[in-house]
Amino acid sequence: MLIYFFYLILSPILWIIIHFAALFNYKIRKHLKDQKRSWKTAEKIIKETKRNRDIVVFHAASSGEFEQIKPILKKMNKNKFFILQTFFSPTIFNKEKNSELCDVICYHPFDFPWSVLSFLRKFKPKFYIITRHDIWPNFLHFARKFQTRCFLINANLHKKSTRLKFGFKQFNKWLFSNFETIFTGSERLKKNLSKLAENVSILSIGDSRFDQVIERKNNLKKEYFPKEISQTKNIIFGSILKSDFDVIFRALKINYPNGDKSLTEKNHRLMFVPHEIDEKTLIKIQSNLKELKIQSERYSESNGKIPKVAIIMDVVGILADLYKYADLCYVGGGFGAGIHSVIEPAVYGCVVSFGPNIHILDEAIEMYEQKIGTLIRNPNELSEFLKLIDENLKLKIIQLNSQKFVYDYQNVSEKIIENIFKNSSDL
Repeated sequence: MLIYFFYLILSPILWIIIHFAALFNYKIRKHLKDQKRSWKTAEKIIKETKRNRDIVVFHAASSGEFEQIKPILKKMNKNKFFILQTFFSPTIFNKEKNSELCDVICYHPFDFPWSVLSFLRKFKPKFYIITRHDIWPNFLHFARKFQTRCFLINANLHKKSTRLKFGFKQFNKWLFSNFETIFTGSERLKKNLSKLAENVSILSIGDSRFDQVIERKNNLKKEYFPKEISQTKNIIFGSILKSDFDVIFRALKINYPNGDKSLTEKNHRLMFVPHEIDEKTLIKIQSNLKELKIQSERYSESNGKIPKVAIIMDVVGILADLYKYADLCYVGGGFGAGIHSVIEPAVYGCVVSFGPNIHILDEAIEMYEQKIGTLIRNPNELSEFLKLIDENLKLKIIQLNSQKFVYDYQNVSEKIIENIFKNSSDL
C-alpha cells in the first residue's frame, strides 16, 4: 500500500509528464485529445439504447488484446448486458470504433484519480473485465469503491516477473486483491499467480486466445498463394527479429550448402516474415540470403506467382494465416525478450520450433514438455529440426499432436462467461 500511496500523491506530477510527452508522441496526444469526445458519444448511446441492461466494460490495451476478447464478445448475451469496450491505443480505437461486437467503444481513462472517478461516475459499470497485463492501480481501487466487480482473464505471470521481486511483491499483492476472480491458462500459471493473489479465486480454465486462433482459422477465406504452393515442402520463419538471424542463416547454410540448387533438389521452399516490416530489416534478410546463394522475392512484388525458393513477406497482419501453407516453422523472439505466438502455427498442424527464452509464454513451455515444440539453442539444433521436414511419418505424428494441443483448449470463452456471470440469469 505504501507504493500505491506514493503513486497516488505523485499523480499531478505524472499528469504533467504525460502532457509533456504528448508533445512528442502522437498516440498519447491523440488519446488525450479524443478521450472526452469518445466519452460524450458513449454517454449519448448509453442513454438512448442501454435500457435496463447491466454495463460490462471490457478493456484491451491494444489490437492483440482485443483479439483475445473477441471470442468472448461474440458469445455475450446482448439482451442482458450492455457492452462498453475501452482501448488505450488510438490505432486500435480508430480501427474498431464501429465494431458490431460492442454496443459502444471509448477510450480508457489514463490512471489519474480524477480521470478514473469521472469515468466511473459517468458509466457506472457493474463489471470490469481486463485481459492479460493491462492492470491499473487507481482504476481497480476506485472501481471497488463503486462496487464494480473486477475480473482478470488470460492472466499470465511467469516466475521471473518483476511483480514477484522484492519491493514490488507487496504492492502487487494489494493490486491483485482487487480482483474478484482471476482466470488463467494452466496450473503452472495458477501457482505463480497464487503468490500474489493469496485470497482471490484463481481458476485454471484455459486462455481465450485458443478460441481466437481456432475461430480465425475457421473463418479464413482468402488465399495468399496459388494452390501450387502445396507442391513443395514449406518452412516459415515467423515473427523473426534480428536476434534470430544468426541462428537462422547459419542453420540454412548447413542444410542448403548450394543455396537455390539445394532447395530445388530437396523440393523445399522458405518463407520469411519479420516481426517489424521495415525496409532496413527486409534488405538485411535479402542480403543474408544472397550470401547463401538463395534468390528471394518480396511478396508484394510477386504478382500472384510463387517465387521458386524464398519469399520475404512485406505485408503486415497475415502471419497467422500464412502458417497454413507451411509444414515446419521457427517462431521468432526466443533469443530476445521472449517468443511470439506458438498456437497460431500449431492450429494448422505446422510443427513448431523456437529459441530458448520461453518462460513468458506458458503454452510454449507446455508444448516443449509434451515434445511437440522444439527448443533451439544454436544453429546446429535448428539444422537438425529442419531435417524433420523429410521424415514424413514422424512429421505427421507431431502435426496431429500440435493440432490436438490447441483444440483441447477450445471453448474457454464459454467457461469464462459462465463463471463471471454465474449469478446472472438468462446468460
